[in-house]
Amino acid sequence: MLWEPPPIPRQKPVTEDMPDMEDTPYVVVERRGSSLGAFLGGALLGAAVALLYAPKSGEETQADLRDGLRRLRDDAETRLDDAKREMGRGYDRVRDEVSTRIDTAREDLRQRRTQAEEAVRAGREAARKAREDLDRRVTETKQEYREKVARVAEDAADAADDIAEAARADADTDEVAG
Repeated sequence: MLWEPPPIPRQKPVTEDMPDMEDTPYVVVERRGSSLGAFLGGALLGAAVALLYAPKSGEETQADLRDGLRRLRDDAETRLDDAKREMGRGYDRVRDEVSTRIDTAREDLRQRRTQAEEAVRAGREAARKAREDLDRRVTETKQEYREKVARVAEDAADAADDIAEAARADADTDEVAG
């Protein structure tokens, strides 16, 4: 047995007993990131509804419109001023934060520079001391070498004198014996 899809439901045709949907008013609400736009849209929608339902004369309606637009403008200016102040405060906070971070980075750089300079100075001082120590040791070694050479020369001279004296004594003994 093969699988069969379920039947597709059919829409009911519009009949006389169903209300006509074209005459029913509806409201579309869109959400956006700005509350100012929503406010202005609401104000305009409210003004339009007020015009349609208000039983006033043309002059009264015009006066009401002028007052409403004036209030709308004043409210928009107030909100704009508030937004400017808030942006100014935000700008000041960000500027202060950036300035603080730059100052911190500069101070850190100064400290590292000072540490590097101190390390270089300490290295130079250690190299100078090592050179002085090496020069002192070389001088001491040369002096010890000269003293040993002098002792060896002295010992060699003493040995030569001893050999010459022994040779003379041997020659004197040979003359006496012979």
